[in-house]
Order: sequence, then structure tokens, then C-alpha cells
Amino acid sequence: MYALLLVSVLSAAPEAKPAEPAKPSAPTAATFLKGRSGNQAIAQIFAPGVAGLTPEDKRVAWYLTLAAHAGEDIGYDQLGWKVLEVKRLIEGVYLFGQEGAGGPGLFDKRVSKYLTRFYGETGNHDQTTGQKFVPEFTAGELEAAAVRAFRAGVTFGVKDEYALRTWIKALQPTIFDASFEPMLTAKSPPQGQDMLTASANTAYGPGVTLAELEDFSEKNPLNSRVVKQDGKLVEQIFRAGDKKIPPGLYADPLSRVIAHLNEAMKSANAKQKPVLAKLIRYFQTGSPKDWEAYNIAWLKVDSVVDGNIGFIETYVDPRGQKGQWEALINYRNSAENQIMELIGKKAQYFEDRMPWPEQYKRKKVTLPVAKAVDFVATHPNPPAGINLPNEQNIREKYGSKSILVANVMDAASALRRLPLALEFSRTPEDRAQAEKYSVAARKWLVAFHEVLGHASGQVDKKKLGKQLPSYYLKEYDNTLEEARADLVALWHAFDPALSELSPDAAKIAQQMYRDFLVEGLTNLARVEKGDSFEEDHQRGHHMTVSFLIEKGAVKQVTENGRSYWTVVDYDKMREAVGELLTKLMVIKATGDYEGIRQLVTQKGIKFDPKLRDEVAQRVKAADVPSVLFMNAPRLVPVVDAQGQVTDVTVNTAQGFIDQHLERSVLGKLPPADATKAAARLASSPEALKELFKSVMPAPPAEPPAAKPATPNKRGTKTGNGR
Repeated sequence: MYALLLVSVLSAAPEAKPAEPAKPSAPTAATFLKGRSGNQAIAQIFAPGVAGLTPEDKRVAWYLTLAAHAGEDIGYDQLGWKVLEVKRLIEGVYLFGQEGAGGPGLFDKRVSKYLTRFYGETGNHDQTTGQKFVPEFTAGELEAAAVRAFRAGVTFGVKDEYALRTWIKALQPTIFDASFEPMLTAKSPPQGQDMLTASANTAYGPGVTLAELEDFSEKNPLNSRVVKQDGKLVEQIFRAGDKKIPPGLYADPLSRVIAHLNEAMKSANAKQKPVLAKLIRYFQTGSPKDWEAYNIAWLKVDSVVDGNIGFIETYVDPRGQKGQWEALINYRNSAENQIMELIGKKAQYFEDRMPWPEQYKRKKVTLPVAKAVDFVATHPNPPAGINLPNEQNIREKYGSKSILVANVMDAASALRRLPLALEFSRTPEDRAQAEKYSVAARKWLVAFHEVLGHASGQVDKKKLGKQLPSYYLKEYDNTLEEARADLVALWHAFDPALSELSPDAAKIAQQMYRDFLVEGLTNLARVEKGDSFEEDHQRGHHMTVSFLIEKGAVKQVTENGRSYWTVVDYDKMREAVGELLTKLMVIKATGDYEGIRQLVTQKGIKFDPKLRDEVAQRVKAADVPSVLFMNAPRLVPVVDAQGQVTDVTVNTAQGFIDQHLERSVLGKLPPADATKAAARLASSPEALKELFKSVMPAPPAEPPAAKPATPNKRGTKTGNGR
């Protein structure tokens, strides 16, 4: 789960640890800042370790990256009924619909701004708040630009200009109307609607209501869409199919994903090949049993290169059941691995010291795989950490894998977290401590969150039976799990075992507590409208802070018109952390829906909009971006005369929009063509326009001409119109 969670695909032998080249010297905010627009910033992440990978690992990393790109259209389609069509339209307009040859005009700049956010959010809703955003250009300007692009040779999948204008008109509510499908995931739906009918995502078909699902048994809850056919609910399973199993929803992109995974297998070692084979089988069948088999096999193998690919996180589904397409390709960053290794080795030690009752503690913790990594490909916008698998029954029996994403955390700390920690430190002493310890404190929190937080505890099988906790906790399951994982980190922050990592361990722990409150306060600024949190991480964080304030461990202080959440007493705060953590573990273990519903609705949703407005003004005045979109390092294949990949290099000069346009093209091509296209684009960027046209859907075929009517034996005429 998040600070993230996904499945990993593996490569070459774990014992082959490549040397980790040095990062950019003395990294500062300027090192990572790629671009800035208002409260949004593009952050470049680096991958210096790619150069030290073995040739086999480089090839596996390359083909896993292509597999990630091949599934991106699935991810966009899951976030809105016409989002893929909007993506195609805006991309074509950006490339071919500019106003004139004299440089970008106002319309062109507004298209660039909208497309940047569209890519960053993977759709037209804010991925944190769930609220829809609309462009600054007009419908008339967009239509005129689309006509220019059409005349330049972009088909858009339509046959003529009349069809183009009709198509664009049908897309206008999705693009321009903020009141049309206003929330990606509506966990607090307006009157007259439920969580499904009020949500813009496509986890459930039009007209499917929450009440109808109460008596419907889903065989593929993670990788399916539930729709109505002839008045009955039907699951559309995500699968490519094979000779015996018919193809399902997303069969075409999944077939391309499989093709790239097959190429990756050719360079994988003997331990990794069967793991990849099991992942391929799952994408063919869509079977939950094949998904479980893959995860069990994956947990037994560590690797230098991993690829997190699949239908994993369930945050977008208001019921917390449907997995969203995610693909995060990474390699091990050995230089940042110290905290992960310590927590992994002492997992049983920390489990034994959890505050909750003994019956919910795991007695034989399987040694988790815990490592720091750098990402080389990302979809969607990447998290700071991952723990997988999400399935509680597999965790308890086979363990889990946890990663801390070093290159993402470096960029986020420099551009956002450290500046905010300084801005919201109440005293000069607090500022000095933040400057010194905030970066380490964040890494420690994420490490505990992932390695122990999600993987800790065990459920009451007598009460839950064969069902997972999510079955009972429903829309509050993800909120509980994210809050619980943070609380595990806060609970263990002062453990004496951490002195092995630093003589300043206690000061780092104090900074972790202060930064947790800063994050809770600045979360308010992300919700620009209204007075409620909808996103699970934000709800869990706010619930925790509200509980700590209620217990007197934290208080709000206002000085010179500036508000702060401050720690009253560190021991008292840790005691309150343990109390809430115990409540959440018991709720999870027993499937207590009413218990978590009360906690979240009473403490996690509503906030003071006046405090939000103050915080938003301070964040703006400090010139700290509220939103970071990560620009992944660009992998470039080196191809020989036979079309074989002989090396992979890294380039970080590519722009954010150009990177996503390239991914749009490469994701629609088979492995050999995609590799050749990537090599060509690296040396000839202008080829992008030609390649983009080539992957456009073809216009609809003309219907066959009607056959001449001929008389039958009874003298009546027959033909196609009968």
C-alpha cells in the first residue's frame, strides 16, 4: 500500500550489487526543479545507479519499462468514461494544433498547462482531493485547434471534419463543465446519490448502485468492472485471454504488456523466470488464484531490478475493492538501505513491542524484504514508499516486501517537505532542528510505515472467517490502514534500537513527531474548495491529529496571526499514539465497521476552512509548491544492427510533456517496434509527430455497399435492407 503498494517483477541475481554512483553534488531545490506553474512544480528524479547494472538487468529494466507504458491507457480509462478520448484529443492539439508559426500563443500556453496537469494527475481530477479541474481555454478555441490538427494529418479516429466536431461536442462536458462528474471518488456523496453513482471513475458501470452490490458476489473483485447487461449485474474481467480463455476487458493493452514481459524473461535469471511467468499467466486469465500464486512466488525472490506492475491499489474505488493499474520500475539503491535493513532484521523485535493485545501480534514474523530503491519509470505519480502484497492472508503466511523510494524522497524533501517544515516551525530552535533532522525523520517514518506498518498484526480468523478485513471495513478500510501504518512509525520512533542508526536518534524521533503535525496542517491547503477530506491518506492523517488534540498531546497555538500544531509533551503524544494504534488494530482484526466509521466521520473528514485559508496563504507566500509531478529519468536503449538491446543509458533532459507523449506512442507498439522507436526518438525528437500519427486509431470503416435486390422464388425482393 501507499506511502504505496504494488506487485514487483524481478530481475537478475540479488547478490550482484552494482556500485552506486554519486548523486548530483550537494543537491538543492534547484537540482530537482524542472519547471514551475503556480502551485505546481515538475520535479526531476535521478537514476545514477543504472550505469552500474549488469547488461541483463538493463535489458530487464528496459522491457519492464515498456510493459509499464503499454498499460497506461488502462490506468487513464479507469479514471473517467471519456478520459482516454480527451487524452487523445489534447495530445493531438498540442502537437499539431498550434495557432501559428510565430511561437506559442496564449491558447498554446494554456493547452500546455492543462496537458501538464492532465498527465500529472493521470486524468482530469486532482488525485489527492478528487476534485475536477478544467482548462483555461474555451471550447471554441479547442475545436479550431482540433480542426487544424486534423488537416495536418491527425485522424483522431474520425472520418471527416463533421465527425470531428460532433465528437468534440460530446467531450465538452467532460473537459469544460466542473459540475459534470465533479468528484473522482465521492465517499461523501450529495443527497440523492450514493458513492458509486456520484463518482467519476469507471470501477462500476452507469446506473450500478451501491445497494445493488450488497447481494452481488464478485469473483474477481480486484480486476474487474461491474456493469449492467439486460438489467443484471455482470463482471467484466480484465484479462488478455489465451487459447482456452476468452479475452476480457483491456485485452489489447494487456496483450502488449505480456509481450514486453516475455522479452524481459529472456534476460532474467533462473529464479526470476517462473515469477514473471506467473505474472503473465495472471494477465492472461485474470484469476485471483493466479494473482495469489504470483505474489507468493514473488515474495520468495529478491532482485536488483523490480517492476511493480498490476491492478493494485484500491483508493480510487469508493468501496475499496477495485485495483487501479500501476507500474513503477525500480532498481536497488544500496547507499540508502541502512534504515530498511535494520527494521527488516528486527521485524519480530518491533512486532513484539506493539501496544495492541497479544492475540493480534504475529508470533512468527517472516523476515521481510526491505530495501531502498530508485524509480526509473512511474505510473501514476510515484509515492515515497511501497509495501506489498496488500492481501492480509498472504502477508501473515508469507511476509511482505517493502521499499523506500530514495530518488522520489530526495526530490520531495528538497522542493516541498523541508521548506514546509521550516515555514511551519514555531520557534528558531524548531527551525534549526528541522534543518538538521527533517530529511532523516521522513525516511525513518516511511521505512516504518512500509516495512512494519502495513505488514504488522494479525486478524481474528474466528470473527472474519475466510474474508479479508476490507470485506467488513468497506469504504473505510484504506483510511484505517494508512493511519495505522503512520501510527506504527510514530510508536516505534523512540525505540532505543534506532540508536544503531544515529547518535541523534531521539532528536530525529522528535522531528518525526513535529513533521507529522506540519504535514497534517499543510494537507489543508490541498483542498481548495469545501471543508471536507475525501482522500484516504488525508482522512487518516486528520483523524490521527484530531485524536491527539482531543487527548491533550497536541495543541493549536496562534502567534502573530500564524497557527501551529505543536507537541505538548513527547511522552504524552506517544501514549496517545499507542492508544489510537491499539483501537485501529482491534477494529481491523475484528472487522468492526461501526468502530472505524465513527472514528473517521467524527475526526477525519471535517476541518476548519478558516484555518485552511490561513495555511494556504502561508504556503503561497513561502513559494512552496503544493503539488509535485515527478519527471522520471528517461531510459534510452542502445540497439545493434539486429535490433537487439546491447545497453541502456539514462537521460534527464527530456521535458515532462515530451516524456508522456513518448510513452503514449511507445505503449501502443510491440516490443521490437517500441525499442526501435525509442532509439530513434533519442536521436531525432522530431520523429515524435510522425510516430504519433501512426498510432492514431483508424477512422471507422465504411459499411459495405448494399447488394442489388434480387427476386426470390416467390417474387418478393430481398437484400441487405430486409
